[in-house]
Amino acid sequence: MTAAPPTLPVLAIHGTPSMTPTRQIVVGTAGHIDHGKSQLVRALTGVDPDRLKEEKERGITIDLGFASLMLEDGTRVGFVDVPGHERFVKNMLAGVGGIDLVLLVVAADESIKPQTREHFDICRLLRLRHGIIVLTKIDLVEPDLLDLVRLEMREFVAGSFLETAPIVAVSSRTGVGLGDLKAALEAAAAGVSPRPGAGVARLPIDRSFSIKGFGTVVTGTLLAGTLREADELAILPRGLTVRVRGLEVFNRSTREAGPGQRTAVNLQGVEAGAIERGDLLTTPGTLTPSPLLDVELEVLQGAEGPLKDMSRVRFHHGTLEAMARVKLVEGRAVPPGGRSFAQLRLEKPVTTVPGDRFILRRYSPPRTLGGGSILHNRPPKLRATAPGNRERFARLADASPAARLRVLIEEAGAEGLDDPTLRSLTGFDPEESARALAESVQRADVVLLPTSPRRYLAGPEHQDLVRRVVAALQDYHRREPLKEGLAREELRTKIFARSHTDVFRSILAELAGRGTVRLEKDRVALSTHQVRLSAPEAALMERIEVRFKTAGVNPPELDAVVADLKAEARQAEKLFHLLLGRGRLVRIQDGKVFHADALDALKRRLWEKRATSPVIDISEFKDLSGTSRKNAIPLLEHFDAQRITRREGNRRVILPPPDPALPAN
Repeated sequence: MTAAPPTLPVLAIHGTPSMTPTRQIVVGTAGHIDHGKSQLVRALTGVDPDRLKEEKERGITIDLGFASLMLEDGTRVGFVDVPGHERFVKNMLAGVGGIDLVLLVVAADESIKPQTREHFDICRLLRLRHGIIVLTKIDLVEPDLLDLVRLEMREFVAGSFLETAPIVAVSSRTGVGLGDLKAALEAAAAGVSPRPGAGVARLPIDRSFSIKGFGTVVTGTLLAGTLREADELAILPRGLTVRVRGLEVFNRSTREAGPGQRTAVNLQGVEAGAIERGDLLTTPGTLTPSPLLDVELEVLQGAEGPLKDMSRVRFHHGTLEAMARVKLVEGRAVPPGGRSFAQLRLEKPVTTVPGDRFILRRYSPPRTLGGGSILHNRPPKLRATAPGNRERFARLADASPAARLRVLIEEAGAEGLDDPTLRSLTGFDPEESARALAESVQRADVVLLPTSPRRYLAGPEHQDLVRRVVAALQDYHRREPLKEGLAREELRTKIFARSHTDVFRSILAELAGRGTVRLEKDRVALSTHQVRLSAPEAALMERIEVRFKTAGVNPPELDAVVADLKAEARQAEKLFHLLLGRGRLVRIQDGKVFHADALDALKRRLWEKRATSPVIDISEFKDLSGTSRKNAIPLLEHFDAQRITRREGNRRVILPPPDPALPAN
């Protein structure tokens, strides 16, 4: 047995090492520069989250910092400390996307400042549900001023997710109020719902670096799913495949990391320099990056002007920043406080899941404009003149999983969607997806095709394809009453050209099972179709067949037969094809046509010869069959294809017959 790898020196922890956590949450700080966010984290945990040399020299937070704390009730809190300076809001956004609870930090001696407002707006746009208001530096103000700041904060957060949040006053310097804050954290953590542990694993990467003796390490907050040692994972959008060498959660080695945990992942198969902040570590074969996103967005009431159609903006999602153009579904601009549907056209592919929240900031100067939710993570390009755009977006915005799945399946048209693609487009865990699909199938909104993997068609699309198949066959039988049926390939290209092959096969099998159509070799016919010949037609067809039958393995050309019989060419050709369709005549590889009885008789002679010698060359075959070299070669190639013979150099090996009653030795 190999020893477990040593602990990675990645995530610091402060607390009781032997205690097993009852729950684990990620808490982020938010607030204006120099309002004491980092000092507060240090006072709570004993760990300085400012890890960069420049941060320590300048006394400000520039990038994300991390620490953790075990509360008395067993709650383990992972802190993500974010920078407060307006120049580093993009770093703040990279940290706040994965948090469960926010500490909105306001210095009692300064009250509400610009980045207090911007950070609070970002938290609201991301739809955070839990938080605590922390008034810091209370040792610098009189009680009356502290009471005034409390009132200002209550007015500031009125109507928001922090409206009833506790306001805790602390001094990081003296330690006053820290016990109250820990108690407030315990109470707030109890209300945080656990994240889904099933389904697609998603860890937005906020750091990537190399540690001597370990190799590449990435860190982030696991948003959903589970990571385990030895898992094979993908890094998107780079398309890299990696394997998990080791895992740490809050500086503790573990074999498994769950959703909502600050996680360090030691990876095999990739260099640290090949990974950047904003990349996603995820379950392979599930999510697909896309440069297009359908979204519902809102513009902040306090935004500096409207959001105009085709504006270039900064798109923030998880730990990612990317440039994008905003194509509005309606109108030329969205005013401050307004909402709209839009398609984001990104300058690089991004990996998202419907329902994810995002932030939009102006390109220059970078100011927060608004945000919203992702409706479709791999949409078709929006055509402004296409009818029904708004209705389509409104349906996607429906919170019902079944409704969302129906829209996606409808959009797939005759191609349908299979299970893996649906998971990629929705991010639903398997159980949720199965429930939603079962509901839609039961209501006949969606049809399940018995393929592997399972494929789904919209109910109306399925009905339309069935209708078109029946109509095409009716039309064909009307035009070609003397033909047994329409060639399958012709039917496929006529109706199913844009369908997956599984859709074509499934619908034909379904119609055959119902008794609607008849499948014969490479042809399809309505079950009610019967070729009805007049007496003269039947007589002519019999005469044509006799000519081929009596010719044996030296068949005539159809033109010669028609001339000899003094028949009408078009009618004779139709009857000739009817004989082919019924299997009385057989067309072999080079186009020559033989009577089926002649081929059967020749096969029997080959098997009889096998009793004395299983090998035959062309000269022997000519003598055996009584035909010319011109016919012998295509006949042997036909028998090769039928597995009657097998070519070995210039000779053929005669294979045993499938029917043991026939001579084999």
